[in-house]
Amino acid sequence: MRMSKSSRPGLGRMAAFLAVTMLAALAAGVGVRGASAANEGVFTFATTGTTVTEGQTAYITINRSGGTNGAQVVQLTITPNGPATYADIAGYGNGYTTIAFASGQSSRTIDVSTPGTGVPTNDDGSNQGVRTITFALTGVVSGGGTVGAQNTHLLTINDNDGPSTYSYTSASSSVNEGSGGGTQTVNISVTRSGATGGTSTVQCIDAGTGSATGGGVDYTLTTQTLTFNAGETTKNCSLTVVRDNTTEPNQTVVLGFDNNTDTGFPGGPGTNPTHTLTIIDDDGAGVIQFSAASYTVGESAVTGTFTVTRTGGNTGALTANCSTTAGTATANVDYTPVVNQLLSWGNGDSSNKSCTVTILTDASVESSETFGLSLSGTNIGAQSTATVTILDDDGTGSLQFSTTGYTGAENGGPITVTVTRTGGSLGQVSVDAATTTSGSTATSNVDYVPVTTTLTWANGDATPKTFSVSPIDDSTVEGAEVVNVVLSNATGGAVIGSPSTAAVTISDSESPLPTITDISPSSGTILGGTAVTITGTNFASVQSVTFGGFACGSVNTVSTQTITCVTPAHDAGTVEVIVTTLAGSNATGTTANDYVYTGGPTITSLSPDTGQASGNTVVTITGTNFTSSGMTVKFDTTTAIFTWIDTTTIAAVAPAHSAGTVDVRVTTAGGTSPNTAADDYTYTGVSVPVVNLLSPASGPVGTTVIIAGSGFTGATLVTFGGVAATYTVNNDAQITASVPAGTPAGTVDVRVTTGAGTSANTAADNFNNTSAAPTITYTLYFRFTLIVWTGQNGISALAALTGLENPDNPATNNVSSLVGAIWRFDAATQSFKGYFPGSDGVPGANDFTTLSAGVGYFVALLNPGTVTWTTLGSN
Repeated sequence: MRMSKSSRPGLGRMAAFLAVTMLAALAAGVGVRGASAANEGVFTFATTGTTVTEGQTAYITINRSGGTNGAQVVQLTITPNGPATYADIAGYGNGYTTIAFASGQSSRTIDVSTPGTGVPTNDDGSNQGVRTITFALTGVVSGGGTVGAQNTHLLTINDNDGPSTYSYTSASSSVNEGSGGGTQTVNISVTRSGATGGTSTVQCIDAGTGSATGGGVDYTLTTQTLTFNAGETTKNCSLTVVRDNTTEPNQTVVLGFDNNTDTGFPGGPGTNPTHTLTIIDDDGAGVIQFSAASYTVGESAVTGTFTVTRTGGNTGALTANCSTTAGTATANVDYTPVVNQLLSWGNGDSSNKSCTVTILTDASVESSETFGLSLSGTNIGAQSTATVTILDDDGTGSLQFSTTGYTGAENGGPITVTVTRTGGSLGQVSVDAATTTSGSTATSNVDYVPVTTTLTWANGDATPKTFSVSPIDDSTVEGAEVVNVVLSNATGGAVIGSPSTAAVTISDSESPLPTITDISPSSGTILGGTAVTITGTNFASVQSVTFGGFACGSVNTVSTQTITCVTPAHDAGTVEVIVTTLAGSNATGTTANDYVYTGGPTITSLSPDTGQASGNTVVTITGTNFTSSGMTVKFDTTTAIFTWIDTTTIAAVAPAHSAGTVDVRVTTAGGTSPNTAADDYTYTGVSVPVVNLLSPASGPVGTTVIIAGSGFTGATLVTFGGVAATYTVNNDAQITASVPAGTPAGTVDVRVTTGAGTSANTAADNFNNTSAAPTITYTLYFRFTLIVWTGQNGISALAALTGLENPDNPATNNVSSLVGAIWRFDAATQSFKGYFPGSDGVPGANDFTTLSAGVGYFVALLNPGTVTWTTLGSN
């Protein structure tokens, strides 16, 4: 049969698809992408800036990407920015120098002398304020190559001689207002710089220039005096935000400093003399935006998942469309483009959604590549676009610490530090690792033994490498101290990744660390404001309490065993609670310090919390964020009948269940209540039967089935899909039954009834009756085979091709990798419609996804020969 080009537009799309596939295969075969001459590297700074206090050493890294097999020399120009001078750093008084890269070396630090020693800054003893020096890559002296886009690096040197200078740590921040009344505490960080050896104070005040109304209307902020003791550089200024249910614009509070010298503020304000807090109203519909401006994903990740948030309110339903946009990555070669992928939020739903993109892998060694993401629709926030970087996993890789911090006890022996190799494992590579005094509070050869070592990976080796920092035990009460470790001089084509520095915290054995044994309550709303009691030991000299890295408000050390505070706002999920004293911070190896933030409901008590296994006990559930619609209540896995009373109270009827303790969970559009001890309900008395396992779980009528579970003694009825079966009770935990005639085809429930009740319907009691599931076999020939579909009407084309039906039939087979397309002629439009295996998740890729009985289809094979295709027949 011949078809004109105009009558089969779908074939044009298939041709384009095959062309792209062939081009991608060719590119992978010859390695045409990312190719560059071996001696033509691209030189860039690893970061945009470094900040040190005068007297410390600055570690500034230059990376060479592309080719690394030749020796190359890059020129470095150093420019002090007044009032800085060349005297502020050691060794570079002439304004420029050259940095040599040996063959195979892809990363090195700027060093005055020995590699890895960095650039020392001079502690001059005079008050000069903050100074900056610009390091610039201005050309390649020899060996070829180019300078990349990140060609400047700003070194900031903070003075340590002048009077104390105060600054808000950041110029701005934001907080969700919250709803339902009450208040929440917000902490704004203040930083002291300059002279920090003595005690000084500063007052944080309400500047009065924000749009929010103070005095307890939108917020309360009183003038506060912050006292910095010797060595302290950070304190918090606190204010309270008032919650309401009024839809209103976002509002601001501006904090400032009282620079009256009588209050001990001789140094004046620092970089951020004010801080603007934006109170985000969350009583309206909210805004949809990406959670970050950039994401990274490994080339072999298969699927990239990128978070999209709804903030500032959740009233009503909202939708947004996510699409990919062009970047340096090649569509359909490096990733599968997405067009208008729909994301939906229901009324009251503020949970995160994900935009998903298929990542395509290859065997080519290439640089990292990018593509964009874009959101469209109504109520789109400021972060409407994002950049995704695909990290190549075929190259030499990057070397970095596994985390930014490691901990150990002063008397606990060597502390292990781990360095990882990611993004590729081709070739032998190495990196230097060492302790450094820069930024460290621990003293070399007094508190720890300095270490310098080289870590090496063989070709194909991507296992983490380790080295140890050995603390020195002493009898001095000194609290926790920190020694920093740094990576430098990567070789073999690898680059230094992030983090390239890490802090090793050595706890003082003479000052016992705090421990947390209990947090009550152990969960609360994402809006914060929950009063919690933390129980533990060694709570003397508490410096801070954080929940997931955010400071807890209104901290009160009741005793050395008890702390109370008010939780900060945080995204939903489980976070670590950290108590820090002068001795250090509590360990995080157990769940005792876990706290669960939930955007949905929480359960604080059940009354009563026990009842008969036969069910019908009325249970009052007390908690938070219960909704009048769209809510479910479950006892274990069984849904219960309930009545919503108000946002804090539910009356539920306990369903029948076997004896024992189960969890009660409440689910709303905002999420499911976290599992805590407060939701435990205990069933007592005679157990209702429970089905835990069927063996076998599939077969035709007449199959002998072993039913395993509990409470089977005195069984009066066993049914398969509602049809009574013949059975024998072997013991309380086992029944032998035969699948009865008349059992419906497919998946049915197996239920056991005793005098105590009937077993609950769960996934464990599913049995697949295969008796009434005939199969049909087609023989497919190369190019196109015309078939008339006599299989199940409406079956998924994907299920039919893969032989993975629900329930699965072992007689069917998987031919999805052998079939290139299935075509159907549409008489209404006089055109062919296509389905392409493997593209089910791509919006707009297929004209149809299900097969209809009695319809003719052309099945196209990818390769010469014949294929036998067995699929389900019609019942």
